[in-house]
Amino acid sequence: MKAAFYAGAAGLMAQQSAMDNIGNNLANVNTSGYKAQKVGFQDLLYRNMYVNVEDTPLTGSGTRVVDLGINYTQGTPVQTGIGTDFAIQGDGFFAVQGDDQVYYTRNGSFNIGLVNGVAYLTDMEGQYVLNAAGGRIQLPVDENGMPQTEGIIDQIGVFVVQNPAEMTPVSNNCYAANEQSGTVRVGIVNTDYILRQGALENSNVSMEDEMVQMILAQRAFQLNARVVQTADEIEQNVNNLR
Repeated sequence: MKAAFYAGAAGLMAQQSAMDNIGNNLANVNTSGYKAQKVGFQDLLYRNMYVNVEDTPLTGSGTRVVDLGINYTQGTPVQTGIGTDFAIQGDGFFAVQGDDQVYYTRNGSFNIGLVNGVAYLTDMEGQYVLNAAGGRIQLPVDENGMPQTEGIIDQIGVFVVQNPAEMTPVSNNCYAANEQSGTVRVGIVNTDYILRQGALENSNVSMEDEMVQMILAQRAFQLNARVVQTADEIEQNVNNLR
């Protein structure tokens, strides 16, 4: 019964991780540019190897949750009419710089940041939005010294990642490139992407799919909890027989 106890406990931890992932997706259903993260399940180590015959089946040790990457399907664009809002249609990411580190995001809800009296295009966290050359985007000003957003769409860099599903999620709806995500190159307008000003890309989280997955995870959690409880009750009965 120890095997059943361990398998049930492993299943509880796996389903809890799945529930945490679903909760994170649902919490960001209204976050512009958010991409849903996916998880799956994988068998843990079998105690008897290479003996999977009819009279000696393999006995597993439960399951664990595995990261299946990020779902990068296109979110629905929505018009905002705000000059500092941008939406990417197609492949690619905006690049933002914070703490000497470049991150990538699909959230084009930008702002105007003033540094020593100079206006720059930034994200909501104050990180600089970068152009195709990796430089900061300085906004022009009118005769009254007010920053202008006309024409800055041509300055914004859009970068295409070779394997975006393997990028590392970081805070503020941003992602970091790594060895698994591959190379990063400057995107080609009208080939890789189309950039729209005055619009934002909605999250691609499907409420219906997430609710279905939540129900399945809850039922699986309950089943594994029952396995642990039953294994514990059998051990108690065995102990009482001694």
